[in-house]
Amino acid sequence: MCGRQQAFDRTLFGGAPDQVGDLYRERSPLTYVDRVKAPLLVIAGDNDSRCPIQQVLNYTNALAARGGEVEIYRFDAGHGSMVIDERVRQMRAELDFVLPRIGLAR
Repeated sequence: MCGRQQAFDRTLFGGAPDQVGDLYRERSPLTYVDRVKAPLLVIAGDNDSRCPIQQVLNYTNALAARGGEVEIYRFDAGHGSMVIDERVRQMRAELDFVLPRIGLAR
């Protein structure tokens, strides 16, 4: 995690993980991975400093290891993309994921 993000997290949580670890665990998606019942599509930027790709992969791997249905779409940018072609590809990924699950397979 980058230094700015760590400083932001310490401010947000009122301390570092070694000081307020219970708070970090309580707010971590990994804490609740066993509760996920619905299929999940994750769209993640490989260079995202707010949601680092390794943290995303840790979550999706934990979900898959528990038998969860998860797909990940990765793109070469940060937290989002302003490139129109990439946004279109992401919308295609979203539609390809959801349409078969609601009975509207292409």
